[in-house]
Amino acid sequence: MPDQIDSGRPPEGSLFEPVASPRGLRLALVFGNESPTGRCPFYNIQCIHCDLGAGEGVSFTPEMNSRRLDFLKRHYESVLPQICHLVIYNYGSTLNDGELSKETKQRILEFASQQPSVKRISFDSREQFVTPARVGEMLAMLRPDQTMSVTLGLESQSEEVRIGHLKKTITRDEVDSVFMALATCPGRTAVEMNVLFQPPGITGNEAIAEAVATIEYGIEVSQKHGVLVDFNFHPYYPSIKGTKFFPDHPRAMMEHAIRSLFTIIRLIKAQNPESRIFVGWNDEGHDLQPTVKKMKQLLYSPAFAAFNVSQDEDDLQI
Repeated sequence: MPDQIDSGRPPEGSLFEPVASPRGLRLALVFGNESPTGRCPFYNIQCIHCDLGAGEGVSFTPEMNSRRLDFLKRHYESVLPQICHLVIYNYGSTLNDGELSKETKQRILEFASQQPSVKRISFDSREQFVTPARVGEMLAMLRPDQTMSVTLGLESQSEEVRIGHLKKTITRDEVDSVFMALATCPGRTAVEMNVLFQPPGITGNEAIAEAVATIEYGIEVSQKHGVLVDFNFHPYYPSIKGTKFFPDHPRAMMEHAIRSLFTIIRLIKAQNPESRIFVGWNDEGHDLQPTVKKMKQLLYSPAFAAFNVSQDEDDLQI
């Protein structure tokens, strides 16, 4: 691990390939968490379904993340001219200066601003770190033709699921505050709202109805504040923490996920046609059923890949 970190190379599970998406070719870049523990401050306190907050086992410094950025530039050199959408992660909140310093964010933003095809840069963050001042400061480092979005891990509009089951204490008022902060820079900001399909505690038709209700809520708050919302749709899979806290909760049924997507894409086109939805498979190696996952991907990945680009329900016919 020390040699890998010194080289700047991310763990293998965090070194993603570019993927086609509704906003063009999308590339996720993972940086180290600069908190004193190297972990998300909410790890083992909230978000009990999530293993990502453990980080890479070491507290990063800005210099270490500078080496990470240098490695990523070299590694993706041939594909960067085609990238339209950069997604920035650090196993926690990238907008929190205690987890990703201003120095590191500035380097990332300067890099993004130099990529002529990149039109959107997404930053993963908890809600309390999304402020008008921070949003304006970061946008000032980007080109006028580039937009910034905040990836918000809502997971479910249901407080019973989000707060009761997942221990993710983001309230609707706090969601509003994120949209209000982004609304201070109209036309240059967006929210990417994470939707966890079949979250712990619900299955079957109830899971389908909950996913649709979460999309309806995202559209509602988007229209309320005049800030574009896109959605990241992630089917539930068993991970270490998820299995510990929800040992009997099954892997998401892909047939049910597809049924929900039929309703969701019709809803988006009817009520908020500027919005998009992206079906995500990447898990950074935390899926405890890799053989099952591989089998599911062989069956469903072509349809989801086509749908991610077209946003056409016909591509979901399997």
